Amino acid sequence: MPTSTFFRLPEEKRQRLIEAAWEEFTQTSFSDVSINQIIRAAGIPRGSFYQYFADKGDLFFFLLDGTRQYFSGIMEQILKEEGGNLFALSLRSFDWFTRGQGSADPSLGRCLRVMRVNRGLDVQQIIGEKPRCLTEGLWAGTDLTGFRRKDRDFVEQVFFLLAVSLTSAVMEVLQAPDQWEAQRAQLQTRIEILRSGSVTQNEACVQQGGDQC
Repeated sequence: MPTSTFFRLPEEKRQRLIEAAWEEFTQTSFSDVSINQIIRAAGIPRGSFYQYFADKGDLFFFLLDGTRQYFSGIMEQILKEEGGNLFALSLRSFDWFTRGQGSADPSLGRCLRVMRVNRGLDVQQIIGEKPRCLTEGLWAGTDLTGFRRKDRDFVEQVFFLLAVSLTSAVMEVLQAPDQWEAQRAQLQTRIEILRSGSVTQNEACVQQGGDQC
């Protein structure tokens, strides 16, 4: 993570470095990323960079962790608006991240570009310990009513499967925007399958409005 010196930088200089880093990481594979290119674009001396970050891996982790926190914040807010309904969260998140028209949230777009230029990269090896898929905020905000099991490990597995389905649908739409409606419908079907396997039958009926129960 960045040193305290980085956080004491003027906001404009800090943002200039962050934007230069994103530009490099979204266009170049991690192994070929050049610190020299980043500092030239940011207009800072090479020595100053090492006062802020240990190496390019440290900088990469900082960028990805900031994006993870951004996404988590959005999803925690959506979950709150949905009254803690973990299944409604996935569909609402799909609408948010694709903007309802197949255009990506800018932060999501940057992450996808990083993935495209780093196919096969073991990101976990770079960033270290894997963070929980279900953040503390999401866990605290989830309504566990009707879940077959209410322990965190079980709910985390449900959330992971929902997140995989959501990610798949979003990525498909970004590659083929005209498939937005089809992908949304398919995501909704997958959510219902996961819901039926995760909550009791009576609760599933309540969440679906009692239809066909």
